[in-house]
Amino acid sequence: MNLDDFKTAWKVYDRKLQSTQALNEKIIASMITERSDNRFAKVRRQYILGFCWMFICMAFGILVILTNPFDYGQTIQYIPMVIFVSGLVILMTGLTMRYFALRKIIISHNNIGQALKQVIAVYEKPRKFLYYTVIVFLFSQVFLFPLTFLPRSIETSGLWPALGERLIPISIAALMLFAAYKLGAFKERHVDKFREDLSELEMLKAMSAELVCED
Repeated sequence: MNLDDFKTAWKVYDRKLQSTQALNEKIIASMITERSDNRFAKVRRQYILGFCWMFICMAFGILVILTNPFDYGQTIQYIPMVIFVSGLVILMTGLTMRYFALRKIIISHNNIGQALKQVIAVYEKPRKFLYYTVIVFLFSQVFLFPLTFLPRSIETSGLWPALGERLIPISIAALMLFAAYKLGAFKERHVDKFREDLSELEMLKAMSAELVCED
């Protein structure tokens, strides 16, 4: 075999290696794309349901403020409900921005890696702000809201019995909140799954490239 024949054969072999790697990457991308796209569609549906639920809760809070069904006698008693409504408005605004940012992302076989990075970036951007908003929101409802009934209880039972009575729902709510936290109720599992998809995609592509190089 002369040098020209050797060069020609090498080019053919090199094209086969490139075709093999490209085919492997397409198969890998197809697998990850289908799984991520299904999860992405599920996330968008959950956002819609979440918006509906928060809107109902916000309407309830506004109704309480306007109609005073708990017979509050002092303005300070409305503070937890004001925090409740304000927190929902902030959360809905942040989640709406996130939802429309996610809607702009299209997951396909050709851009799966870039799309996953964009999805993760959208989740990370307002994360701390929403996290602290949720803390204030939960604190107002678990600790402050039960205390809004304290003045009436003091009138009927006295200070210490009233404090003991209010301590019961606060303790129950705090224990439920702690249990929910330990069970992972406040973790954003979807973004962790998207990270796993991206990590798996990059790992499989690296393995495919190594196998081709070994051949």
